[in-house]
Amino acid sequence: MFKAEFTFLLSLLLFVCGCGKNTNNNSSYDKGKVESSSVSSKLNDFYFVGMIGENPGIYKFNANKKIASRFWQNKNEKVVELSYSARRKIIFFITASDFGKKGVFPFISNVKLYKINPDSSKAMFVKKLGSGLQIFTEWSTDNTFKVILNSFDKTVVTYVNQQTFIFNEFGRELVNSSKIFDITKDGYPKPPQKSIKDYSPNNIFRIISIDSAVTKIYLRTKTEQTLIASVEQKLNQAEWTSNGKYLIFSTLDITPKNKTLYDKQPNTSKIFIYNLKQKKLIKTFIGGGLKNFFIQKDYLIFDDGFGRNSSIQIFNFKTLDPIQSIKIKGGCGLRNIPQIPDYSA
Repeated sequence: MFKAEFTFLLSLLLFVCGCGKNTNNNSSYDKGKVESSSVSSKLNDFYFVGMIGENPGIYKFNANKKIASRFWQNKNEKVVELSYSARRKIIFFITASDFGKKGVFPFISNVKLYKINPDSSKAMFVKKLGSGLQIFTEWSTDNTFKVILNSFDKTVVTYVNQQTFIFNEFGRELVNSSKIFDITKDGYPKPPQKSIKDYSPNNIFRIISIDSAVTKIYLRTKTEQTLIASVEQKLNQAEWTSNGKYLIFSTLDITPKNKTLYDKQPNTSKIFIYNLKQKKLIKTFIGGGLKNFFIQKDYLIFDDGFGRNSSIQIFNFKTLDPIQSIKIKGGCGLRNIPQIPDYSA
């Protein structure tokens, strides 16, 4: 019976666990390289993840000086994820001493949570969270941050323990709860569903996607529905500008079915800029990476590429001009250093 349960657990985790390859083995550090044209003073500073020495750390981009400089690093900790609240007022980041895969199983060790105070430009340690299989995060509201840590039960091989932590905007712990999943009955606990801002701020427009062999993405109003994109990738993120003039959305496919995944120049993600007044797509970015992005006034800031080839791009979608390219030796990204998932057994 034990062997049967263990075999079932192995096959199930192979299906649900696709951890990124930990290829961050660069041992040198250099200051952020910035290639730019003119930069408007409207652009604000922001934080991102990039290699510092042998580990991913935190950089701060100074918009006035056009410099990406080292902000936080620890030789014994790797930044796993940097996370902004929806309004980009609150910033947390998660570190681990190591993460990746051991055999068929993902692992993450010695997880810690930190908070960045944008006013003082200081990082504050919040809490040690432990070790386990995988970690997931989400913003329950704009001022409450949830962290979920899955780990094997130490006594029953088919049990997975799920620890849930919720913190307020000041880093105070509000919830610390646990739940046990019997994989043979309940299945492996699913990660939080990623929410998509499908409605425009004025509730006039809605973006919807219909998934099949080809994903069709529509823009809908009360009176009409318009096809705005047809792609072999699923809708991943959608953001609306505050002035109601633009919709920016991205698609992503990093599944094993993507035949380009391990190519030198993979086709894994796209970003579309749609002018709501003109009713047309005005710009599309295609290529590798995850294309995590955020909007800052007239600027689209997104990461592009994988691993050492990853970078951050700044684009003015009002003038359709590329503004800036941020490159760090070893790679960089807005949430983490994007990695190609490792689906090997």
